[in-house]
Amino acid sequence: MPTLHIKVKVGDAEIEIKADGTLDKDTANTIKSVLAPLTSKISSAMSKDGASKDGDLGENDNGYTEGMNLYAKFRELIPNVFKYGQWFTSLDAKEAFHDTYGILLKSSTVTTYLRRLEEEGILISRKQGRLLQFRVATPLYAVIGSRSEEPKY
Repeated sequence: MPTLHIKVKVGDAEIEIKADGTLDKDTANTIKSVLAPLTSKISSAMSKDGASKDGDLGENDNGYTEGMNLYAKFRELIPNVFKYGQWFTSLDAKEAFHDTYGILLKSSTVTTYLRRLEEEGILISRKQGRLLQFRVATPLYAVIGSRSEEPKY
């Protein structure tokens, strides 16, 4: 039995459609009418911002990633998502990137990007059996805890 799963997110608007079974004309028209308001937002975003080289709309909700390549987005995201010193895997990083940007990276690409971040001193890694885990080299709690100066009143 075929399954249809559509998830669209544009700005604050998000819609997810799941359907099992055959897709008849009435169902297709219903899906089309539900997606119509979002498609107008997408086309206006495309005409306003223009498509970037890597195929996204050029700007996310925060507005600061316009014109950034995938690695630059990844480099910006990972230290912010995993800022509290927790250990994470490449699968965790892949899911975080997909949740944030809606772009599904290959596992090998994610591992390459994580190793680059490690070479740059942003991440550290450890091997737990066959599992490779990463952590931000200077987590947020270490930065906050290292402040030796008392606030001036």
